[in-house]
Amino acid sequence: MTTENPAGTAIVFACDEAYFFLARGLVLSLLAAGFSDGVGRLVLIDIGCGPESLDWMKEHGVEVVEIPPGLIPANVEAVIRPVHRALVVRPHLPALLPQFEHFVWLDCDVWVQDLDFMRIMSHAANAAPDAVMLAPTISHYNIFFYQNIETILRMQRSWYSAGYEPKFAEEMAVQPQLSAGVFAMRRGSPIWRLWACQIEHVFPIVAQRDPSLLHMAEQAALNVVVYRFGNYIRLDPIFNFYCNGGGALRLQSGKVVASAMLPLREIGIVHLGGWSAVRHFYIERKLLYRSGEYLTDAERERIAA
Repeated sequence: MTTENPAGTAIVFACDEAYFFLARGLVLSLLAAGFSDGVGRLVLIDIGCGPESLDWMKEHGVEVVEIPPGLIPANVEAVIRPVHRALVVRPHLPALLPQFEHFVWLDCDVWVQDLDFMRIMSHAANAAPDAVMLAPTISHYNIFFYQNIETILRMQRSWYSAGYEPKFAEEMAVQPQLSAGVFAMRRGSPIWRLWACQIEHVFPIVAQRDPSLLHMAEQAALNVVVYRFGNYIRLDPIFNFYCNGGGALRLQSGKVVASAMLPLREIGIVHLGGWSAVRHFYIERKLLYRSGEYLTDAERERIAA
């Protein structure tokens, strides 16, 4: 599915009802940072939101789309849970949203302090139209980076060993893991097709070897593509700061900064990675958008349980 004259940028995210409260924080943070239709369009890929949640999104200027039958290959659909659709749909954004030329993906568990990432990604798209722009998952901004490199390597080995042969898995495991949680790419990039093919290849393998790692297989597939072909631009990880790697601090001013080194730097995009396992830490450290003040009483009670 294509259009003759796709134009403009789509900021795309996906969520179900369970993560709607985080996606709401993302939208509110973008609007508070000055996002408008002149910057791009917000698009939610609905993978199971309730009617009231979808109404809220539309009222706040978000276009809502669903994944049509057949977009995700059948052999991938056969091995995933509904929540995984937010992962495997990503290489298919040009087909799903033919009206756009440039795509910025944001995981629904991020929120934005600085809209400058849009300017940076736009410049990168013009300078290298075939490349993908993305940041390392763990970086020098994270406390975890300085504590035990072997732990990081062991974790990455497990991700690649689930889908690839041992020699290649080891080659990939020693590379900095690039995050698919925040990325930007133009519609004409060959990476879309290569990524989709890699997902179609590796998901059935991971499902057989270790289905508990299916949530990492799509990102591993993207890393395989970009390291094989080298067609990528590194984004400063201050614009995809994984808070579960440590080093995020909320100041009395309300800003969230990277605190592992001096000078302190304001985090551009705060990523609440591994939400289910780390949520109590995030709540205690007030790392949600507006320290979580935007949440309803029912949401606060649910996430604190």
